[in-house]
Amino acid sequence: KSYKNYGGRGIVMCDKWKGDFVEFYNWCLSNGYKKYLEIDRINNDGNYEPSNCRFITHSINNQNSRLLRKNNTSGYRGVGKKTDKFRKKRWTSTITSGGIVYKLGVYETAEEAAQAYNDFVINNKTHHPLNIIPSP
Repeated sequence: KSYKNYGGRGIVMCDKWKGDFVEFYNWCLSNGYKKYLEIDRINNDGNYEPSNCRFITHSINNQNSRLLRKNNTSGYRGVGKKTDKFRKKRWTSTITSGGIVYKLGVYETAEEAAQAYNDFVINNKTHHPLNIIPSP
């Protein structure tokens, strides 16, 4: 069902783990595995291998998604379109962290709003993925 998001993108499990479950199991035990944690790839485009994996909570793992919702109008995480009372389009930036919704402001461009989102992620050291903003 999710092949297009993993194998279809060339993401594989390293031979060391694929060929030896005990090797994978021992790595898990020595790298923070707990029953309530999930395995996560640090680089979302990288493979499942010791240097690219860690264990994190489900809520943090949900924040670490490369996928945007189908109704996303901006192409950026946390950025939405807003029309003000003068019918001028503006862009809002919001983020949810620790169960709290932060309204980061209203901006002239989607890129400015995306940068506000990125700044929040960096300044607060959250696990949200950053927006990729093209250089002007």
